[in-house]
Amino acid sequence: MSKSVYHKWLVAVIFPMSCLLYEQEIFAQPPVIETSVDKRKILIGEQLHYRVSTSMPDNTYRLSWFTMPDSFAHFQVIRQNKIDSSFVNGSINFSQDITLTSFDSGVRVIPSFVLNVEPHQGDSTFNLVTDSIPIQVAFSPMDSVTTFHDIKSIIEVKKEWPWWWWAILAAGILLLIILIRFLIKFFKKKQVPPGLFDSKLGPYEEAIQSLGELKKQQYLQKNEVKEYHTRLSEIFKRYLSRKTNTNKLNLTSDEILMELDDYGPGKEQLFAFANCLRMSSAVKFAKYIPAQNESEKCLEQTKEMITEINKNLNKKTNSDT
Repeated sequence: MSKSVYHKWLVAVIFPMSCLLYEQEIFAQPPVIETSVDKRKILIGEQLHYRVSTSMPDNTYRLSWFTMPDSFAHFQVIRQNKIDSSFVNGSINFSQDITLTSFDSGVRVIPSFVLNVEPHQGDSTFNLVTDSIPIQVAFSPMDSVTTFHDIKSIIEVKKEWPWWWWAILAAGILLLIILIRFLIKFFKKKQVPPGLFDSKLGPYEEAIQSLGELKKQQYLQKNEVKEYHTRLSEIFKRYLSRKTNTNKLNLTSDEILMELDDYGPGKEQLFAFANCLRMSSAVKFAKYIPAQNESEKCLEQTKEMITEINKNLNKKTNSDT
């Protein structure tokens, strides 16, 4: 037999046998499992990574992976990654990464987990078991450099009001002030001084008589200007109160002018009387000292206004009857 023929014979016989033996060897390899963690000691609440991986010949076994609960044996599952698979040199590999933590100090053991393996042909099923791994869970180490302090009493937390509470409170206080001022003003108007409506003389006769007496008292000659204008204002308000049968003694100068619009004086007369009222207010509250003739003219304008109002109101009363 020639050498070339011999070589061809060896290739034709030995190569198929070697392939068959290689396949039988691969088929005979049992599945393997590995369990690992990235650290064996953690602080309370610290995370560790737990990994399970298997390797087995392809198309030879059917694998059932374990199911890990959310918490077990003093451990809590933070995250479970999906089971990863890969194929290398005729072997199929599976792996899963799981993140764990623990809040119980001491030596805590990650228990074993069971994977079920079923051959495609022949043999009965069997189990792969992960390794149990002890993990030391400890408190944070105490800083030996830091000084110790006495235990202090509990500090009460101050409750802070939101801004809209303060806004509501401020609005409520403002409304309360407005209401109080309104009530004070209202009751002052309602409160009738003694003898306001008790007089033997009529409103007009009493006012004219009072103006004459004011002129005779010679306040201006005595430099008692404030007393003069105060008395002049009181005479007019008393007349208006008695004539309308309502208390007008507490009205301001502007409020009196608004009232006069209803009693029909002419614009020129109303304008002149308005200047008189403002001058009286300046004398009483701003210590203004007008010329004597201006004060005397103010008395005459007050008398004219009383006469005009009395005439108009009498006409109105007669027309109503």
